[in-house]
Amino acid sequence: MLVQENLYLTRSATDGQGGQQFLYKVNQYGISAISRPQEEISQIHWDVEVIKYHETKTIKFDICHDTQLAEKTLTFYNDTSLNEFLEKAFEYFNELSTLNDMIAKNE
Repeated sequence: MLVQENLYLTRSATDGQGGQQFLYKVNQYGISAISRPQEEISQIHWDVEVIKYHETKTIKFDICHDTQLAEKTLTFYNDTSLNEFLEKAFEYFNELSTLNDMIAKNE
């Protein structure tokens, strides 16, 4: 079971390949975690992207490969390791938001 903290939305994956997508949001950044159907039902396979949300009322975001968290799609093979990553990502996003606010105030 994935952590519920900062969970923004759970839905069927929108790429047409099936599976479940979990969207997390901390300020303007977040995580998209998709678990697609596997041949071996006992295998867990999460494809994870760092995302940046658009400032709209609808759920729009872009994949963001320019953070220190991830420069590419990450893969996790169990919930425990993904949960550990999520906890660290949430801390990182909070710090990033604080830094962005400080920069905005100085401009």
